[in-house]
Amino acid sequence: MITKNKKNIRIILVVLLVLISALFTIVFYLFPLIRYSSEPENIKKIYFAENITPTHLQLINEFNKINKENIKIIPINLPYEKFSTNKRKELITKNLRNRTSRIDIYAIDIIWGERFVKWAEPFNSYFSIDEISKIIKEAKHYCYSDSVLYSIPFFSDIGILYYRKDILKRMKNYRDLVNRINKGITWGELISLKIPGVKYKYLFQADDYEGLMCNFLEIVGRNSFYIKGAENLKFNKKIISKRLNYIRGLIYKKKIIPKKVTGFDERKTFNFALQYDIPFFRGWTTSIKNIHLNKKYISKIKNLKIAPLPRFKDETPVSTIGGWDLIVSKNSFYKEESVKFIKFLLSKSSQKLIWENNGYIPVLKSFYADSSYIAKYPELKLSYKLIKSGIYRIKHPLYTRISDILTTNLDQYFRRKLSVEKFMSNSLEEIKLIKQRYPK
Repeated sequence: MITKNKKNIRIILVVLLVLISALFTIVFYLFPLIRYSSEPENIKKIYFAENITPTHLQLINEFNKINKENIKIIPINLPYEKFSTNKRKELITKNLRNRTSRIDIYAIDIIWGERFVKWAEPFNSYFSIDEISKIIKEAKHYCYSDSVLYSIPFFSDIGILYYRKDILKRMKNYRDLVNRINKGITWGELISLKIPGVKYKYLFQADDYEGLMCNFLEIVGRNSFYIKGAENLKFNKKIISKRLNYIRGLIYKKKIIPKKVTGFDERKTFNFALQYDIPFFRGWTTSIKNIHLNKKYISKIKNLKIAPLPRFKDETPVSTIGGWDLIVSKNSFYKEESVKFIKFLLSKSSQKLIWENNGYIPVLKSFYADSSYIAKYPELKLSYKLIKSGIYRIKHPLYTRISDILTTNLDQYFRRKLSVEKFMSNSLEEIKLIKQRYPK
């Protein structure tokens, strides 16, 4: 009888814990709504979902102060360290699909635009031609669908090479080496470097997520695969086979890249690189100021410099264009007010602040036309140069599903569970099935 009572007590305790956990989750999720419910009814509350940094809060507070009589922006934080790119995508998709008006403005990865157009408010009537013309063309690439403007660039980004100047200074030909790196070092040159005290020379992101798709594009280069007629995916099998096998060989044969990269995203790459003093690694321009780093290694950040990514002989470096856009939900009750806040974020003063504080690359042409300003920030000058020659990911309504298929198979390839031929054949077959399942 006592044993039975103990079991009942355990069951009751488990049920109570589950209920308390669920209640906590609900309260936490709705906290912004509860917190501001006592404010005057004439204040229009705009909910903004983004990775909210202190700079975001500074801009939000400034906007709220200017518009204190009628608008209040309420941030909903989706921090990078808790929400990976893929998790954030699914969370936003679920929220938009439910047709909720709770969140008005979303920050989205530039390549999600085609997926979200059916839930996004068209912006053509809110922005003049003059306003849009002030934005660099590369940042606008994913903002349109059939000539309809559905998103507005918030900041741009580009794939780059990070290198450790303190480690490379061990080399006798340091100055010559840095000169070659800044022009775009070849893979052959990088492999041949004999750096005292260094085991692994390079890191990239090979985990199963969107970052691997960017690395794939940068490895295989321009025009190695494409969508023909906006429908059929085509691979340049000869080039892809040669280049993927080359990079995998650096992991398992040359062993200058650790096997652990198959589980690396940007945060893990940065922390591993700093902990184990890796001289070269791939990242984003914005990463250096926005990745959650182990405090023990932050002091090494000052030794990081940026350059174009490694290239194959007789080719120019290839970098994937990234960044984040802003959309307004079709179900928002306050579309004009939401657009007003987006225009505020697009102002020169706001763009200047997010660059100088967060390292977010500005999307306004005026920054790059100001020679005195850009001379103060050589990393901004280089980033813009790489953006101008950068490559785009596929613009397609099913892109996120196509990308998921490619990265899953790529991850298996880099783990040596698939041959390069199987990677391509599996991917093409799965993409074909996806297109049949989700016809236009």
